[in-house]
Amino acid sequence: MDLREPFAGTLHLPDKLLQTGTSPVMLADGQTVAKVRYHFWTMRQRFEILDPRDAVVAEGVARGMMARTYQVTRPGGGRVVELRLSMWRPLGGAVATLANGHTVEVLKTSIWSDRRFELAAAGRPFARITPTTGVFTFQPDSYEFVLDRPVMTALEAICLAQCLRSAVRALREASG
Repeated sequence: MDLREPFAGTLHLPDKLLQTGTSPVMLADGQTVAKVRYHFWTMRQRFEILDPRDAVVAEGVARGMMARTYQVTRPGGGRVVELRLSMWRPLGGAVATLANGHTVEVLKTSIWSDRRFELAAAGRPFARITPTTGVFTFQPDSYEFVLDRPVMTALEAICLAQCLRSAVRALREASG
């Protein structure tokens, strides 16, 4: 599977089990298509996306005074995704800019949960991210990402999901 091709389907992003290392990104049939490598001892919530052979295909980091922007770039420097959180509703009013310059709206779909999202392009929903585990587990940020239409590439989808995962964790840690 080419991560740079437009993608429609389901991605499973299980949370990490330990505070270090990687977690897989899988298709619905269980095939691993990428991995997320975590860097826990950084202030900027760094992460990397690896292909199945462990080559780095994208690098992400939080930017800004209050980590309101998450930037993901290719190792050579080209943008993959940039997620900008809203000031008043950080997750519910976020906007993601894709590599081609198109924007995607991130809509929080639950008042009670910061872990359910719907994505829309030009006002038309095309994807949803839902948790696959409960809040009070050792892996609270395991997600299923269902893309109904190929609006973004698989790599952009993985990077956006990881940015949202990082933002949810940062907000959770900031609130206590």
